[in-house]
Formats: sequence, structure tokens, C-alpha cells
Amino acid sequence: MSVTSIPCSVFWSVDPALLKPHPLYMSIYGEEVDVSNVINWIRNSQFPRPLLINQHNIIINGYPYWKAALCLGWNSISVEIRRFPNPSAELEALLLENADRNKTNEQKVREAIAWEQIEKEKAKKRQQLAACSTNQKLGRNVDKTHVENFPSSSRGLTRNKVAKLVGLGSGRNYAKAKQIVTKIDDLIQSGKTESALDLRSCLNKKSIDAAAKILKALPPDNNVKKLDDQEISCWNCKFCTGEKREDKHIYYCNKFGSLNFLKQPPTSRAVDCPEWSHRLAIEEHVNSMPNPSYFTLTLPSHLQPLFEDAARAESMPLPDWVCHHLLKIVQSSMGSRQ
Repeated sequence: MSVTSIPCSVFWSVDPALLKPHPLYMSIYGEEVDVSNVINWIRNSQFPRPLLINQHNIIINGYPYWKAALCLGWNSISVEIRRFPNPSAELEALLLENADRNKTNEQKVREAIAWEQIEKEKAKKRQQLAACSTNQKLGRNVDKTHVENFPSSSRGLTRNKVAKLVGLGSGRNYAKAKQIVTKIDDLIQSGKTESALDLRSCLNKKSIDAAAKILKALPPDNNVKKLDDQEISCWNCKFCTGEKREDKHIYYCNKFGSLNFLKQPPTSRAVDCPEWSHRLAIEEHVNSMPNPSYFTLTLPSHLQPLFEDAARAESMPLPDWVCHHLLKIVQSSMGSRQ
């Protein structure tokens, strides 16, 4: 690790009124916090360690102590000012600093969502470094490095990793809880606060399974969008292969991997999906091209999840992705012979 990659820290004293909580702290852990115990702790001469802040006076760790200092009327508080190389490193520090706190199920899910983003950024950097190294060894133009990313792990492995990290058990359990938290946010945004609070209370005070039952019993959204007289659903999306897996309810999406239509039906999933794209756009393009003939190419099965993830990262159906990259290899090989 280079010296420049290590965040540089400076210790100082500042007016707590100048500090602000990190917005992601608020979205993950919420604003409500009882600081009475912290105030009593401070009054008994057990002063906290310096708050961790960034160079913009944003609190990375120590929010309860900051609130307590404001309540006590302090005009100065010790801080550690740390310069982070990027927002992802700052978010990781925030999560690590709050690793030992008591959390609700909802807070664990929101942490896991943040960790997923961090893992995605790390994987992207690993891919870029690996591609850069490979291109340099092969004498390729390094400007094209970022075009040839290759995922190092599947979406399922990442989910399992972050689920274990935040204490949610398995990736399957996390995926179920994530749906519940997403629904809570949707209900709040649509003004159905009471239903959102009931769902949140069940998730945090009972269990993920109990909340999942309530989620399943909620009435479906009647605001189903339509396009060209066809209902928006995964079946009409260009990314859906229609390919069944071992579980007959599991289907493969070229954008998001395996989807369980028992957990969320294809219609409501498509309405909520930011990447949904009408299949007709692809069909019209295909029908305008000469009808191709095909041959079968057999590859080792252990490569399938890697290829699927790589195709999904480039928003391409798996067969198209394979053809695209094999053609690039052939063209490169032919060019080197000339």
C-alpha cells in the first residue's frame, strides 16, 4: 500500500456547532438517539475519544458524543480530522467505526446495502488493475483497460459476504430483508406512513420472516405502467432470458442474475426496476438483420457464473457477450498476423 493511499489525520479542537452529521449516517442509523447515558458518562469525567470528522467538518464517527456536547453547551470538542481518498473509503470508515453498536434489523440491512456498494467499487478497482497489468504485459493500449473489466465474484457471493459482515446470516436472508426495507421506503414516499411504521416495527421488534409475511399480505400496486399495450413485466424486458434454473421459480436476468419470482412477481419487479427495457426494441433490431445460423460451443461449467456476471456488467445477453468478445479476440489475432 502506498503512503498516499493512507488517510492523513490531524487532531484539533473545534466548536461542535460547526460540525454536521454524515448524510449516510442519518440514512442508515436515523436521527433519533438517546444521549442521556452519554451525558451521564461525560459528567462522571469519562471523556470520549476525539470525534472522527473529514476536512469538511462532516462527522464520520461520534454522532452521540456530538449530540451530547451540544446538549451540555460545550463550545469546544476534540476531533480527529482525516482526509479520505474517495467517498467509498469515507463510507467504509463510517461503517467500521459503528461496527460494535447495537443495531436493529433495518439498520443492518441499510449497512449491508452500503457495504454492497463498497464491495462493488473495490471489485471495479481490482478489475481495472488486473486489466491494466494484463494489457501492459501484452503490449496493448492501456487507454482501453477500463473497457475490458472482468468481475471477480458473483452477486450471490457478495450478498453472502455482506450479510455475514452485518450479522444477517445468509445472503438469502439479507435479500428478503432488503425487499422489506425497500418497501418501507416506498410506502413512506407514497404517503402511507402508518403501513410503513407497522412494517418497520415488525421487522425490528419481531423478525425478518414475520415482516416478510406482512409484506406478502400488502395489496399490490395498482399503478402498473404499460407500453405499446404490453404490460411492463420481466417477461417483456430485453434482459430476461426466460431460462429456468433448477428451481422452476428462478429465472435468469442478464442485468441482475437469478431472480426468484416467488419473492416478487415479474410485474411488480419490472415496475420497480430502474433498468427495465422493452423487449420489442431488441426484437425489432434482430428482425432487421439477416437470419443467422448457429453452432454449439461447449465451455467448462465453472465459467458460466463468471461469464454471466461479466455479461450483466456490460448489460448484454450472455450469447451476445460471448460472441462480442470472441470476435474481438479473433480480430486481434488476425491483426497480429498481418
